[in-house]
Amino acid sequence: MRRRDFALLLPAVSLGQQGTGGDPILKAMKDEMTRSRPLGVVGGQPLYYMECALDDAVAFRATSSLGALFTSSSTAFRVPRVAVRIGDKKFDNTNYIFSEVFLGTRFDPDQFPLDNNAGAMRQIFWLAIDRAYKTAVEAIGRKKAALRNITQAEELSDFSDAAPTQMVTPLPAWNVDEALWKNRITKLSKVFASYAEIYTSSLDFESSRDTYYFANSEGTELRYTELLAFVRVRANGQAADGMRLRDHAFFFASETSQLPSEAEMEREVRRTADNLKALISAPLGETYSGPVLFEAEASAQLFSDLIGSQSALIRKPVAEPGRPVNLPTSEMEGRLNSRILPSSFTVVDDPTQKVYKGRPLMGHFPVDLEGVKPQAVVLVEKGNFKNYLATRIPTRETKVSNGHARLPGSFGGYLASSSNLFIKSDEPVSAAEMKQKLLDLIKQRNKPYGMLIRKLDFPSTASFEELRGLVGGLSARPAPLPLLAYRVYPDGREELVRGLRFRSLNVRALKDIVASGSDEVQFDYLGNGAPFSIVGGGNYVFGCSTVAPSILFEDIELERPQVELPKLPVVPPPPLSA
Repeated sequence: MRRRDFALLLPAVSLGQQGTGGDPILKAMKDEMTRSRPLGVVGGQPLYYMECALDDAVAFRATSSLGALFTSSSTAFRVPRVAVRIGDKKFDNTNYIFSEVFLGTRFDPDQFPLDNNAGAMRQIFWLAIDRAYKTAVEAIGRKKAALRNITQAEELSDFSDAAPTQMVTPLPAWNVDEALWKNRITKLSKVFASYAEIYTSSLDFESSRDTYYFANSEGTELRYTELLAFVRVRANGQAADGMRLRDHAFFFASETSQLPSEAEMEREVRRTADNLKALISAPLGETYSGPVLFEAEASAQLFSDLIGSQSALIRKPVAEPGRPVNLPTSEMEGRLNSRILPSSFTVVDDPTQKVYKGRPLMGHFPVDLEGVKPQAVVLVEKGNFKNYLATRIPTRETKVSNGHARLPGSFGGYLASSSNLFIKSDEPVSAAEMKQKLLDLIKQRNKPYGMLIRKLDFPSTASFEELRGLVGGLSARPAPLPLLAYRVYPDGREELVRGLRFRSLNVRALKDIVASGSDEVQFDYLGNGAPFSIVGGGNYVFGCSTVAPSILFEDIELERPQVELPKLPVVPPPPLSA
């Protein structure tokens, strides 16, 4: 799925339905690529590859809080994207720090006509291809000059082969009962009005249709549509000492008809409010080292972050002499054929699967952003890391694509990410046995209590400022923060605590899992390439699902970070029931 943030889009325009043949957008793309092929001869640099892409989206979005409707908007937009490669697949203008830097005057706009005016569409593609070619000519020259002054550790090709794909699917109808959903989320948001402890709360509803168009000079032609509907529930408050606390609930589906009923949503809204109320009055957690049980939902969130978002390599671009490039590296880098999980575990990323146990999977897609058909990838086999998710950009460990290009990237390429992540263990035990194993470990280790994690902050609904403060001072990439963490005493009693974060919980810790449950949970979320998939952290989003069991660690460390806390409001809140 590829969708922009709809907050800054244009008013909606009704678009006519097109048949499967003779699509005017694909025709405009192909016409301008055909006309532009002589560019390589005129410019003196062989132009060996071109692509044109377009996201065509319509959406309805509404936000409510405390029984009041705050926003309601219907939007539509079309965003074009053009790429040109000159040279050859072994060496071209991409994978260089300035591959996408254009120093000339830009005439092509970021937006695209909302109707299918052939002249206007071709004009924009013409200007975009012209700018892309001029950028490529300048970039390849600067890249060659840079390489005269540096020595590369390893020479890699800049692009890999891929079979062309033709897939032009019918455009599905899209409609949403705006009055119904505005009324529903307004009614549901009023639940928070009876919780004086909760300072801010909101319900966001969105339904969208995104049609992806793609054509390249290799013969690939794509037009396919993805539908998305979701309701997002968020609530925030403060403890007596000023600590900021929050909880959330998400509902995702392909269509509004597949979303839970109003009664089911109300139960989750009340559970979110009750969780936050309990957190506000909960005691502070203490620094802890010992056995930790992750229930299935928290386990799926943890695997989504530690494996799902870390199983692709980012290729380091050619840099200018004396200007090193500091890019975030995957924790999986250099771990091929190394053990990262117990030998009973297998992890597979499979975007070809549509349904799991009767429930639609959010990570399914028929073809990736580069026009490559996706493949199921065995990431972990018998505990050993075996493969990476890959695009057409070769890396040291991946020479060809396995159809996982899910985000537009930098330096002329795309970024790979997970889709449907399945975590399986050959030695599952029941949920009751998992709880008993935790209690046994507490007694064996002579601990006053163990820890149970029921929910993590993933995708994170924290503010950027809060996340910076919480992860500040950490030398390693942090894990998502626990939202619902409980002390579990030897007699089985549970006590909710707040204010903890993990210390050194990363991929290295996964091989210390001592048990896994049979209680699988499917966890759906929207990825965006940002840390913790933080809500609002990226313009493009894509659907993901993770299926995982509960897991038990013999030893995990948690700590209470030392951070500055904001003061409480000076005046108590007004009576919300008035």
